[in-house]
Amino acid sequence: MADPLIGAATEIGEHMTHSRRESLRLNPFGTVAAGAAVVLGALGAVIGDGVSQGMTLSLHDTAGPVAHLWGVMFATGGVLKIYGLYWHRTTMEIPGLWMMTGGYAFYSITVVTGLGMHGLAAGVISAALTIGCLIKVRLITRAARHLHDLECEE
Repeated sequence: MADPLIGAATEIGEHMTHSRRESLRLNPFGTVAAGAAVVLGALGAVIGDGVSQGMTLSLHDTAGPVAHLWGVMFATGGVLKIYGLYWHRTTMEIPGLWMMTGGYAFYSITVVTGLGMHGLAAGVISAALTIGCLIKVRLITRAARHLHDLECEE
């Protein structure tokens, strides 16, 4: 019986892999958080400082270029996270999570700084997603170290 935390495995040729649907079932929150990073990041990359009034107000004259750079980094992080998650490549998922951490943290800080009390709801949600990304990186890293230690014992 497959471990419910890892997901059911399906045999494809000689290799065992999780189905994409199983990955979504087991990671809906991570998928949506990464998808939001892709969408928000793409908007920031294309629109620039118009994507967030809080960002515009907090960064003043540098908001345009910074928003474009933030958007590219944030969207790239979301894509790497999704790729790593669905194709089981933690070497892609971890950098994606770090980029998402930066994107969510940056948005949280700029929206609260720029809008004050009016930016608290968006700031708190983004801060929570920042913490979630950090926790996920820690869990993946801890699991990888555990597997490495088990392999060294053999």
